[in-house]
Amino acid sequence: MNTPRQTTRPPLLEVRDLSLSFHLQEQIAVDRVSLSIRHGSTLGLVGASGAGKSSVARAILQLTKPDSGEILFKGKNIFRMNPLELKASRQRIQLVFQDPSASLSPRRTVEQTLLEPLQHFAIGDAKFRRKKLLQILDTVGLDQRALKRYPHQFSSGQQQRIAIARALITDPELLIADEAVSSLDVSIQAQILQLIQMLQKDLGITFLFISHDLAVIRQIADDVAVMYQGQLMELSSADRFFSEPAHPYSRALLSFAQGKTNMNAAGDKRYLERSRRKNRNSSACLFSTFCPDKVQICDRTEPAMQEIKHKNQDAPESHCVKCHLYDEVNTNDH
Repeated sequence: MNTPRQTTRPPLLEVRDLSLSFHLQEQIAVDRVSLSIRHGSTLGLVGASGAGKSSVARAILQLTKPDSGEILFKGKNIFRMNPLELKASRQRIQLVFQDPSASLSPRRTVEQTLLEPLQHFAIGDAKFRRKKLLQILDTVGLDQRALKRYPHQFSSGQQQRIAIARALITDPELLIADEAVSSLDVSIQAQILQLIQMLQKDLGITFLFISHDLAVIRQIADDVAVMYQGQLMELSSADRFFSEPAHPYSRALLSFAQGKTNMNAAGDKRYLERSRRKNRNSSACLFSTFCPDKVQICDRTEPAMQEIKHKNQDAPESHCVKCHLYDEVNTNDH
């Protein structure tokens, strides 16, 4: 699958046909997901709780071994890297957790927290590390007095700035933010999102931003990928997704985000259920049970991911959707 905006430069990260299951629960977490992220862009990965978003992130970070598929970072399959290549890739892919108070050790000062990744990856000498600490603190909007303090001495917004500083200190190329602002109040959210946008602009960092909050995704994402029960349902530019969502589930998500909760329309709360297909034997579309637009084939055959052709596009752009409504149909006439 292509990125939503076509470029001649290969994507920084490619996920190809990734599948991941939890065998004890007989539950499929990720089901044949393919997506890619362009250099210097932000891909917003959205869906209800339990859709498989964090499972994709854990596979990229190699915290979970998938059942099948490939993940390519800068063109190399991370599952086939030798130990040196693997360590180098981990230095270049970092994570910002959801809850900063839980992700920061209460027994370590900010200085100890920031020094740990530099020491682990053997980056620089003592002089370089001291300079790097001060530089990173300045980047995230904190001063050097923070170094000797402990996490509990900071507000939640400041704690998340420290967490971002820890992720940045190894000079990553890809930063995965997993619900990184969901635990913050609205005013602090805005500050952290502004910081992330500044980091992308000034440092050229690529982001995978995972969130169930479409208002946040609308503000920060260049492209959007929609997951439902482990499968990728739609992939498009953010502008296209918010103006012309193609998949009925995407429309349901936007309906909820806009406060439209008509139980008989696309806002039906059952769409956001957390149940998961336990096996791949069923041939029906995952969403067919609740889809208001389904046709007969939806209960018989799982749709393939396909590209939609749009009229009067300003730039080359790929809009892909997994839905029978678009079988052999051009959106110019649909």
